[in-house]
Amino acid sequence: MKPIDSLGQYQEGTHIFEEGLISTQENHEGLSYISPQKDVIIFTRSDKNYEQSGLYISRFLEGQWTVPTKIKLTESSYEAGIAFSPDKSKAFFTNKFKLKEGDSTNLWNIWEIELDEKYEFKKETAKPLVSPINSKYQDCCLTMNSNGNVYFSSNRDGTWDIYSAQYVNHSFERIEKLDHPINTNESGEWPSHISRSNSVLWFSSIRKSGIGGDDIYISHKSKGSWQEPILLNDSINSKFYEDSAFITADSSHFFFSSGKPFREINGMSNIYVSKNKAKP
Repeated sequence: MKPIDSLGQYQEGTHIFEEGLISTQENHEGLSYISPQKDVIIFTRSDKNYEQSGLYISRFLEGQWTVPTKIKLTESSYEAGIAFSPDKSKAFFTNKFKLKEGDSTNLWNIWEIELDEKYEFKKETAKPLVSPINSKYQDCCLTMNSNGNVYFSSNRDGTWDIYSAQYVNHSFERIEKLDHPINTNESGEWPSHISRSNSVLWFSSIRKSGIGGDDIYISHKSKGSWQEPILLNDSINSKFYEDSAFITADSSHFFFSSGKPFREINGMSNIYVSKNKAKP
């Protein structure tokens, strides 16, 4: 018997994802990961003022998504975003947690944690990444593809910019700041998703070319250089905040987070999904 497609109901157009179960009226949500088989999702859920945030997991079982359960990775009240190493033995997430006495609790750092093939996380292995991924400034939003191409954001140079790296033998190498036109002096940039070929980058940015708030852009790499970013159309971007872009492994569906009003859901960011939008 052919398995039920977990995203089969989301055809043409843009839809809010699992309204009331995953996308809620009370919280902000943004998708961080969906498994290649499209049967496991992990997303970030935050309170109204983004003061507390956690990661949640839901599985597609017997034709429906299960009630999300919170993944407690550390004792922090703020954990967000997740990406996996190519062998799925480690995960990387953003954490607000004191690294040493005197640190601000509002300092973002990137942490790693070990897990097994069933997405069971080993809390005792959680630890912050060392320099030069983490700095004395703020670092967040690490994304990685199955070939170990890495992108993350940091304000270590005075503004929020995107940096690249290569993950080799469980270590990060060749860390460098991306050039213009990805990074600009006028705004901040945060990576969302990188294609397996390392030739298409989705990221969010507040810049003059946008519609309002954070908008989602896409850039293609040609002859080793990133090209001028393209602002995604108004079926995705709006005058509200858009970020957390994610493409399924088969490129069939595009996910993003938006604060645009949806029926009674107003003022909160929710997860949206569209079919055949922004494909590489």
